[in-house]
Amino acid sequence: MNPCNVVIRKILLSHRRLFLDGGLLGRRSALYSNGGRAVGAPVLASGHHTVPCFTSHFTRCCRPINPSRMSAPIPIVRKGITLAPFSLASFSCSADRPFTPSPLPSPMPSPPSSPPAPNSPSGLLQATKDTLHRAVSKRGSKNSVLTIDEDMREMCYFYSQLGSDERSDFLIYMATSLSIDHNNIQELIQQRPQEETSDADLDAHLMRWEDRLRQALQPPHHWVASQVSRLSGGVKFLVDMRQDLLTTLYTSSSDPTHSAALKTLDSTLRELLSLWFTVGLLNVQRITWESSCNMLQKVSEYEAVHPVRNWTDLKRRVGPYRRCFIFTHSCMPNEPLVVLHIFLTNEISNTMAKILKSSRAPSYDEGSLNKDSEDSSTISTAIFYSITSTQKGLQGIELGNYLIKRVVRELKAEFPNMTQFSSLSPIPGFVKWLTGMMARAQRDELSIFTATEVNALQLHLDVSSASQVYDRLRKLFTTNGWVEEPDLVNCLETPLMRLCAYYLYNEKRRGYALDSVANFHLKNGAVMWRINWLADRSPRGLANSCGIMVNYRYFLEDCETNSRTYLETLKIHTTDNVMFLSKTAADLMKPSPVSPAKSPPIMPCSPPPVITITPESKI
Repeated sequence: MNPCNVVIRKILLSHRRLFLDGGLLGRRSALYSNGGRAVGAPVLASGHHTVPCFTSHFTRCCRPINPSRMSAPIPIVRKGITLAPFSLASFSCSADRPFTPSPLPSPMPSPPSSPPAPNSPSGLLQATKDTLHRAVSKRGSKNSVLTIDEDMREMCYFYSQLGSDERSDFLIYMATSLSIDHNNIQELIQQRPQEETSDADLDAHLMRWEDRLRQALQPPHHWVASQVSRLSGGVKFLVDMRQDLLTTLYTSSSDPTHSAALKTLDSTLRELLSLWFTVGLLNVQRITWESSCNMLQKVSEYEAVHPVRNWTDLKRRVGPYRRCFIFTHSCMPNEPLVVLHIFLTNEISNTMAKILKSSRAPSYDEGSLNKDSEDSSTISTAIFYSITSTQKGLQGIELGNYLIKRVVRELKAEFPNMTQFSSLSPIPGFVKWLTGMMARAQRDELSIFTATEVNALQLHLDVSSASQVYDRLRKLFTTNGWVEEPDLVNCLETPLMRLCAYYLYNEKRRGYALDSVANFHLKNGAVMWRINWLADRSPRGLANSCGIMVNYRYFLEDCETNSRTYLETLKIHTTDNVMFLSKTAADLMKPSPVSPAKSPPIMPCSPPPVITITPESKI
């Protein structure tokens, strides 16, 4: 080999070790500068040639470098985006950990240049309040928009560092201190233009007065939310802030002033978020195994109906004969707003076992189907088995129903032969309601079991009275132990299916279905189609609904009519089977009327004897 090539190769290897070995970098740091003058460097010997080290050569060729200037960060700008400052000081030079870069900055607002004074009352909480007050004081002034944005950015950063209790205190302060000025409203009412002027002038004065009144009726925290939304990550910040606000509303003290102010703040945020998260601004995205790892991780973490067990389970849920769609927003592109899981098959499923354990259409020979492909000719039904709203700060804003409608169009375009759309939905509040009904039945206020069912339950539970039956059932529903006894399962199937139909169809809240899942699908125009016994044997399914699930079927041509009928007349569309079960339970629950005391029967009176008076008779 050419001696020059050998030398060059050794130089390159030495240079590689310089950047791979942190300890070597520390030992050779003196090669760069030493008080402004270069120092000696080791040499690499090869045969008859003696070549100085590359680093030493670099030091001699360059001007002396000031050490204080070496660690100064160099901002990196790429395509208009300023990245994290870069300097040699951001790397570790220890021999144990070579070249560890410092963590990247958070996408949330960066720390302010001036941290809060440590002796300020309440620390960060007071700093957050002061920053908010400083920003609001610049409203309507001639200050630059950039100055206001900087104050809002500092306020967001300080708020993100607060604990839960401090956030509640700040929200109460924000809701009360930035509320409507009622004195100003009273003064404006007194300034209403009178009818003494001409009609043309009166209309102009009224319009100007109404504009001033409209601005005065808008609370200052509305302006604060609008300013925060302009920041990078500001919309996500407001969504998280409303989540904290809802928690504060549920757990705050019973102070009526604070409660009213918090409700006004919540109404303002909900109104703004409803405008920003309209359907036209949302994007439908399909999640597959090729999607980003970050998005897959969030989909698995946000799943609330049927939790994802592991990565294999997640891969199955986004694989063949499955579909997973999400709603995203341009201001929150990496956050799924609503997640919808779909199972593709050829029949309406009545159990979760086929959906969660099988990766293919269940009604065909699984051996003849390729695990990594789909046969579209075998797909005629879509089962919506999980829909989750991931952002608690968007509570009260309808998004799931629009996602279902968009997904139905996507599936119809992909599978022209698809004709059936149905859900397989949980019943989260059934056991809680059933426990209350058993307590009432134990007090003899109503009947939920027939006499034959009570006798059979006494025999299976080995108890001697109906009151003991209810006590034992409450304990068994708490521990889910009744599922392990087949005879008891068969004994409970008929009464629990009957009671579940009554709960779904008859129990109402403000005229609408008490069950939140039922109310959601009925508002979308679905039909309460079928109730399935032990469709979900998971611990959560047994604890919430004794394993019972319900199919809400979507007949596309009738959805709009059914939705309008339910919202306007409160009528629930259901099948005859569900209606029969509900009516049977309702008839059984009716308290037996108290029969009046029966009076003794009135016997027909015998005619009086005929007395014949003759001259011989003696009176």
